Amino acid sequence: MAIQHLPTIKTGDSSFDKIYAYYKDSTKYPLTQKQIELKDRWLAAFTLRQNFHSREQAANVLMEKYEISRAQAYRDLKNAERLFGNVMKADRDGSLAILLEYSHKFLLMAVKAKDLKAIGKALELMGKYAEVDKENAINFNPEKLENKPVKMSINKEVGNAILSHLLTGSLDFNNLTVDTDFEEVEDNGED
Repeated sequence: MAIQHLPTIKTGDSSFDKIYAYYKDSTKYPLTQKQIELKDRWLAAFTLRQNFHSREQAANVLMEKYEISRAQAYRDLKNAERLFGNVMKADRDGSLAILLEYSHKFLLMAVKAKDLKAIGKALELMGKYAEVDKENAINFNPEKLENKPVKMSINKEVGNAILSHLLTGSLDFNNLTVDTDFEEVEDNGED
């Protein structure tokens, strides 16, 4: 299921919370007749999406079968996705996992045959299919990890004030008036 934690069911909780809890432990969280009807509609919505119906087609089927409004049909589709997960993402991830497995078998066969060209192609395919979740993939930029030196120059008055602080242990910024030259630094969007 899409959500990972088990909610504490209280009076006034939404039907979604109660149905989710029911799927986690049906003996501890029984459903009312109305909630059973909702659960069945959400399961039907999820099943329709699994069978490659578009959102609009699934909404039309739900409207006809359960005699509900279009808005309610789309809410049911949204709740089914929240409860069971996104069907299309799961289907895509599953397909990529299968392709990765076939690429691995291709690599093993190429290694056994000692075919360097096929090994290279298999490794290329594995790299292509290994990144299943591209949205959460880390885009590594090693330049951001470089330890770039920070250059600072200070006015002689400020330097004397800091030296005085080191000797006496206190620094009074209230009486320190320094007009310093500065250079505007453009923000290029990189941190």
